[in-house]
Amino acid sequence: MKKILHMDVDAFFASVEQLDQPQLRGKPVIVGGTGNRGVVSTCSYEARRYGVRSAMPIALARKKCPQAVFLPVRYGRYVEKSAEIREILGEYTQQYQTVGLDEAYLDVSAYSDAVPIAREIKTRIRRETGLTCSVGLSYNMSLAKIASDLKKPDAFVIIRPENALEILAPLPIGALHGVGKKSQELLAKKGIKTVADFWQLSMDEAVQLFGKMGRVLYERSRGHDQRELVLERAPKSLSRETTLGFDLFEREAVAAIAYSLLQEVQEDIRQEGVSPQTIILKIKYADFTLRTKQRKATTDSNWRELLDDLLDAFSYGAGVRLVGVGFSNFADPQEVRYEQLSLFTWNRRE
Repeated sequence: MKKILHMDVDAFFASVEQLDQPQLRGKPVIVGGTGNRGVVSTCSYEARRYGVRSAMPIALARKKCPQAVFLPVRYGRYVEKSAEIREILGEYTQQYQTVGLDEAYLDVSAYSDAVPIAREIKTRIRRETGLTCSVGLSYNMSLAKIASDLKKPDAFVIIRPENALEILAPLPIGALHGVGKKSQELLAKKGIKTVADFWQLSMDEAVQLFGKMGRVLYERSRGHDQRELVLERAPKSLSRETTLGFDLFEREAVAAIAYSLLQEVQEDIRQEGVSPQTIILKIKYADFTLRTKQRKATTDSNWRELLDDLLDAFSYGAGVRLVGVGFSNFADPQEVRYEQLSLFTWNRRE
């Protein structure tokens, strides 16, 4: 059985600001801008008590918490602190998937006892970076993420196979990854507000409501998740990308563009006559920081579903200015000749 650890730095951007400016500790801090335009990137837990949340318009956050300290985003500084954390994680396993700057999944299955390892990682992050994090440990990605969310901040929670359903049952349905606000509203109309309520639906009913995602949610609600970690890579690829006219801060908006690019690059693949085994998603943030992640296909894989997994592996609070979708790891024995094609390099229209 796998052992998956999910690490989430508590209120990352705001915590870094409070670390660098000790006078801000204990005060409501909102990172996103000093004016009324823009959205909240991150806020401290002191600000969350007033109802302030990430992605909320700054103007609304000011109304909810006028006494808060509003600060601009210092993305470069957050990248530095994130690198410190990743250096620690890399000492324990190379099998880890980052999600933005402040989250990571680690496969710690190689350890006979992952509990002391998880505690040691959590302790080292606090001691060596000055930041606290919440850690969840379980047997799959979905439950590890749920575990880390249960008792934030500065939490450590284990979900074992024998108590998974007991823990899941009373949770709000929104605790399941993939159930957004619109899905919650739809389910609420059917009297489904908790995970236990969701168990009332058969798989066919879940699929009728949410399509293929219904099958995924049906499984996750019962503690099952077969996803593999998405490791960071930057291989050559057949790809398409686009630079956006304005920054996007929501997964759904970025996903719509990624789906369109997927269709385009699939047509390129058909024309080239190659058979890729790996899909790649490229994201460039507003500060020009570039992140590239990949996922290898299996015999029953669907490219759209794999792209969804990759989209889940990114964060969007810093603003996305460029999206790219590509393929690599071609099975065609003639792939060498395609490496000479300009399509194998990311278009540089930014």
